[in-house]
Amino acid sequence: MYNNEIINQIKDSLDIAEIISERVKLRKTGRGYVGLCPFHRENTPSFHVYEDTQHYYCFGCKAAGDIFTYIMRAEAVAFPDALRLLADRAGVKLPEYSREGTDTRAVLDLAAKFFTANLTGTQGIAARAYMSRRKLDDSDTARYSLGYSLNSWDSLTQYLRKQGITDRAILDAGLAIENKGSIYDRFRGRLMFPIHDVTGKVIAFGGRLIDGEGAKYINSPESTTYSKRRNLYLLDEARKVMLKRGRAILVEGYMDALRLHKCGFTEAVASLGTSLTPEQANMLSRYADKCYICYDSDEAGQSAAVKGMYILAENGLSVYVVSLPEGKDPDEFLSTNEPAKFTEALSSAKPLVMKHIELLSQSLSSEQHRRKALEQLFASLRRLSPDEVLRFKGSICDATMLPPEAVERYLLGGRARKASPRKTALPAQPKDADDTLEAAMCFLLWDSPECRTSITPSEAVSLLTTNLAREAALAILTENTDNLQAVWHNSGEEEKIGLLTRGEVFCSQLQSPSAGKFLKVYSGLKRRSIDRQIAEIQSLPPSDQDMEELQSLLTQRGKFSL
Repeated sequence: MYNNEIINQIKDSLDIAEIISERVKLRKTGRGYVGLCPFHRENTPSFHVYEDTQHYYCFGCKAAGDIFTYIMRAEAVAFPDALRLLADRAGVKLPEYSREGTDTRAVLDLAAKFFTANLTGTQGIAARAYMSRRKLDDSDTARYSLGYSLNSWDSLTQYLRKQGITDRAILDAGLAIENKGSIYDRFRGRLMFPIHDVTGKVIAFGGRLIDGEGAKYINSPESTTYSKRRNLYLLDEARKVMLKRGRAILVEGYMDALRLHKCGFTEAVASLGTSLTPEQANMLSRYADKCYICYDSDEAGQSAAVKGMYILAENGLSVYVVSLPEGKDPDEFLSTNEPAKFTEALSSAKPLVMKHIELLSQSLSSEQHRRKALEQLFASLRRLSPDEVLRFKGSICDATMLPPEAVERYLLGGRARKASPRKTALPAQPKDADDTLEAAMCFLLWDSPECRTSITPSEAVSLLTTNLAREAALAILTENTDNLQAVWHNSGEEEKIGLLTRGEVFCSQLQSPSAGKFLKVYSGLKRRSIDRQIAEIQSLPPSDQDMEELQSLLTQRGKFSL
């Protein structure tokens, strides 16, 4: 978590109108600017950018927020990545600390430069010969920041020590291994693939053995900067292409992804030598509607593809499985074929359901394996939405040799279905975010100390109906408001910032001073609260006590106006 001072420093250093105008044509008007909304299609501009408060608001789709939420939606990144993008723009240094306070990203950056220098220098002859055999050249070294870890016990460790880096910091960065009180390099004699986060910063490494015995690939361990479950190789390069083309290509290995990029398929990413995770699938769903999964064509690769394609589908992606000739992975295929051949393979890729049927076809027609295959198929299909599966009902009937009613029964039976989510740009707007009176109350409480002293936390919560507004109001009334927006960014609660922006826009249309606006909003919410109580009483058989309470409420109601 970054401290609030850094977050506010970045906001103070940048102008939201300048950032947004790089993508949206803005026209000066009143308090700020107006343009076509970047988050929904429209012909008449309804997207407003306010200079005085450094917020944006769309009167069409209700998108709202500050400079961080804008970058999160426009770039389809989470808050930490938006923070890094804007920090670079503002010239603000963001530390990633090891346990002893050393900047881990700085250590990783030093290592990456060391590895690249090894590859391009006199000690990199063997590594460059290996690259040549793999049809990689010097331009690839520069473009993908490739490197070479020397085949020695501690060359990197010694280099980093000379740069003033402690052994503890080297270990925390995942670059060394500790044994009996001493440390030695984790990567030795390997072609190095730096792994970047979406902002382009080095967070880890993968290393491919170029000669001798040992594991073919080894990867950085989990650390403060890196989690395999939450990163994809070359995503920093691929994400903008995914947004433009509407699709992602998912492969297994570093070389597969790199080869695809060299051949023009720059929407390709690799899953970092681990089975695809829900977190990785969720990342892909931010950038693309479709995912073409192209794992190795051997049995292990196809098994991994089946598991991965359902995880992708559960995250809202339309999934297609690319088939290459027997025994070929994407790197091998493109090393001996023109890119047009891979385009053909993409065009003939099969939808998830059809591919799973194909993979189980022999088992489904075998008396010995049929029952297990049916259980496996329908257990998997029940993870998808009915509409998605029933499009292939005819093919499922043919493959399983079951009548339509039996297929429907299998699909609707068993455990509860996990429907595919509806994808939205990040951060998603809350369903109850359109209650402008509640948003206005939250904004006035946040904006005015006088308003905050006019109402108690319990009364404010009783007037509000949405969880979003209740949580925001309670935080405003019980916490320090100076850094509250920064706190919300840090904790992933950007929708509360959007709530304040919607409230601010509503209040700007009220022709009253702050106190007068508060009375109008309070009166409207109080009237609605009374109306809810009246409706509750009227929905039940009335008692004498209820009738007395009803009369009292009707009298109170007349004192407040919407």
